[in-house]
Amino acid sequence: MRFARAVLGLLLALAGLLITIAGAVAAFWLVGPDDTVDTGAHRLTGKGLAVMTAPDLLDRHGPTLHVTATSAKPVFVGIGQDLDVASYLGSSQYSRVVRLSLPPKFQTQEMTGGLSPLTPPAELDWWTVKASGAGKQSISWPMADGAYDVVAMNADGTPGTDVGLTLGVELAGLFGTCLLVFGAGLVLLMVGLMLLFFRRRRPPVPLPAVAVVKPLPEFVTAGASSAPSPPATPSSPSNHAPAYQSPTYKGPARRVAGTAVLLLVATGCVAVPVKNTSASTSRPAVTVADGQAVVARYNELNNQANQARDPKRSEAIEGDPTLAMTRAGYQISRSTDPAGKNLIKPFTYVAPKIGAPQFSSYPMRFVVDSGVSNDANSRQLGVWQRQNAGTPWVLTHSVYPASTMPLPSLEGLRVPTQADMDKLSSLPQAAAANLAVYLTGGARSPKSALFTPSPGMVNLLNQRVKERTADVAQSYIANATDTFRPSGDPVTFITSAGEGLVFLTVTEQYLQLIEPGSNAYWTSGEVTAFSRMVKYTQTLHRDYLHQIAVVIPLKGGGRIRVLSMDGQLVGAGGS
Repeated sequence: MRFARAVLGLLLALAGLLITIAGAVAAFWLVGPDDTVDTGAHRLTGKGLAVMTAPDLLDRHGPTLHVTATSAKPVFVGIGQDLDVASYLGSSQYSRVVRLSLPPKFQTQEMTGGLSPLTPPAELDWWTVKASGAGKQSISWPMADGAYDVVAMNADGTPGTDVGLTLGVELAGLFGTCLLVFGAGLVLLMVGLMLLFFRRRRPPVPLPAVAVVKPLPEFVTAGASSAPSPPATPSSPSNHAPAYQSPTYKGPARRVAGTAVLLLVATGCVAVPVKNTSASTSRPAVTVADGQAVVARYNELNNQANQARDPKRSEAIEGDPTLAMTRAGYQISRSTDPAGKNLIKPFTYVAPKIGAPQFSSYPMRFVVDSGVSNDANSRQLGVWQRQNAGTPWVLTHSVYPASTMPLPSLEGLRVPTQADMDKLSSLPQAAAANLAVYLTGGARSPKSALFTPSPGMVNLLNQRVKERTADVAQSYIANATDTFRPSGDPVTFITSAGEGLVFLTVTEQYLQLIEPGSNAYWTSGEVTAFSRMVKYTQTLHRDYLHQIAVVIPLKGGGRIRVLSMDGQLVGAGGS
């Protein structure tokens, strides 16, 4: 038994020593009171534009991730969804961290591609968390379930990265757990030493009982004699002394088991970061706050562009077809008002309501319904689009419904699925084609029964009827026609009611046939911005671009409602 006790004590002492050292190293060197264990700074260099972690490197969620980047140049460090980061870096050359091994070491893979500078990353709004500037930049992020990447790069988006990168993970209670391990090791060490060097004193062994024989007194009685019984001996299983039994040391064993249970409770599954399970790769196109910031930026830059009549400035905030209409408007304004006396007065889109569908790839779009600061009788309904994660949001479709026009709610707006399209009374492409036939044929067109026109659309059709009548009355004009055609692909969203909110573009050509032997030309008006004092002998034409917003109801839900139709002269000529 002494040998077994010595062996057990030695084993417990050695285990306790090792656990004590491990706990001390973990608590006071690796972790510290901030509950964070990190990789230490590792210098990563490359010719590419960034250093990023692979999406499967951050495959757990729950703890807080700390990232620090240092560089001789102003440096950017950020965390974003892989959906955005992959689009932003695109076909650029960069370094990807594919593995983190122990002792801490980053294993990287060079991704080949172009070296053209990217949009400065701090200017983009999709980062989950970011920091940018000179010297050391640090960020912290409670790790979320999903595919996320850490990115470090030059703050100006230029190639040639040279950063010192540190990754740290903060686990709540990690320092306390390390102290518990340290304390448990000390307990095991002391128990082992007690078993080795302290012996329990044995109780004294009792001597065997000895019977004392006393002489029997003699009694004389009549006819009989008797003697008292000898005193009873102590009760025992035999006549031998009771055997000595070694005591059982259950105390230390119970303490070891209790310590193990305590450690399991303190450092069990709750202390281990949870494996990512989310398979979703989609997100809202924009947050409400970021969408409002996009509109505010547009207000500022659009007024600057209008005052300078500079389409180059508009390119930073607009895309076709809106940009094409803006360019044409500036060309007309410079031609008809060279002195700049009739510039567009500054205005803003006010109180914007944001409708941001979920997207899993680029391009992304969101819809804005806002007031117009200089026109209380109308609203602005627009579509903003981002082609990829590195490009700015630009206004692509913009119409101005009357303030009395009921507009669909933007809450719950989503990208259509095939099931959504099957429920609509008309496909968007078919609606665009039928609307063009209606506009070409006028109110008498058989397609007119499919639509409820907006007030502006009715005014346009009436105006074109008057123009044709007046033109045909001219001696040099034989006939006049007005033709509308769909242009581009409709942009479709599904409302919470299941209806389709569709933005269409149609072109219009107003054509005048010239009488044989005659000629015609423009001498004044907006058309002179495109053709002035040029004589034509066969035809004259004016070209318009119209943006239209419609609501396509569910099957059996009635007519297609035209919310607004807004046009711009974009060209003129003849033959």
